[in-house]
Amino acid sequence: MLPQPPGLDAVVRRASFSLDTYEGADMMECWNGSVLTCLHVQNFNHRRSEIISAVHSPLCSERGIPTIPALHHKFGEGKLCTFIQLFSKEEGDGVSYFYIRVECDRLQTYSTVHVYVLQNGDDVWRTHLTLASGDILLYPRSSPKGVLVHNKIYVPCDPNEIVVLDLTTSILLTIQLPQGVGFGLAGNTMLSRADDSSGVYLIHAKEFQLHIWLLKGDSWLLVDTICLREMCANLLEDEPIADIRINHVGDYNEFVFLEMGRCALYLDIKCRTLRKVYEMTSEEQHLGDIYPFMMSWPPIFPALVDSPTRNVT
Repeated sequence: MLPQPPGLDAVVRRASFSLDTYEGADMMECWNGSVLTCLHVQNFNHRRSEIISAVHSPLCSERGIPTIPALHHKFGEGKLCTFIQLFSKEEGDGVSYFYIRVECDRLQTYSTVHVYVLQNGDDVWRTHLTLASGDILLYPRSSPKGVLVHNKIYVPCDPNEIVVLDLTTSILLTIQLPQGVGFGLAGNTMLSRADDSSGVYLIHAKEFQLHIWLLKGDSWLLVDTICLREMCANLLEDEPIADIRINHVGDYNEFVFLEMGRCALYLDIKCRTLRKVYEMTSEEQHLGDIYPFMMSWPPIFPALVDSPTRNVT
């Protein structure tokens, strides 16, 4: 574990932000101490939708909330929206955003992909591509979420495949999952970004085995297998061992948040350590989604930078 810089505990304890202004907004991503939220407002009578996004800074909650320019989109005549997701991508000193929307006809025989981009420094969204995808993206899945790796978007589709959208070439590819792996309802399979443009990780939990696959080209390579049974037994000695499901995965094959019974567990993949980080109270019925608060290292505390005494020696 990295040594903690002075003042980290105090700053984290008072870190917070509220979604009251954007009721119904979803948390999307977190990077360098910033949290991205997204709110979809649909007007079915006028066949229009509005995407309202904002970037929160929990370490400096007194600052205003930078709002990303709203994206307005009109539904196609006789079309149904089957998939929407907002992606972010760090570029230089800023962040660019990509919004993907998939529509299909009411008979569900073909689909169309719309991708919009807001590049770093722009004040208006522009259409990046509109692509007729036929039946390739007819039934994309909203869970688990798709991932953006460099210029490719990986979208879970049928229970046993993903669709890869190349934003540079506007080409769609369908790739089957490894044998015996699928996107079920139990939350046992998720995608994670790889640290280069060559592929994406697939993390799959089955009983007490965690399998990590890496997509290279159009083939899957099993890169790691972790047995969790002994770690869970030592960690939860006074509780029955329940089924394990994946709640959240980190980028670059680093960490996984797991659910077991009423507990949230943090697995450090590289160090092979498992820790219980949260246990639900008797009043709580569902753990909910976990979004780790990611910071640059060493962190820069805005409250300290803005302090009038920062230059005092």
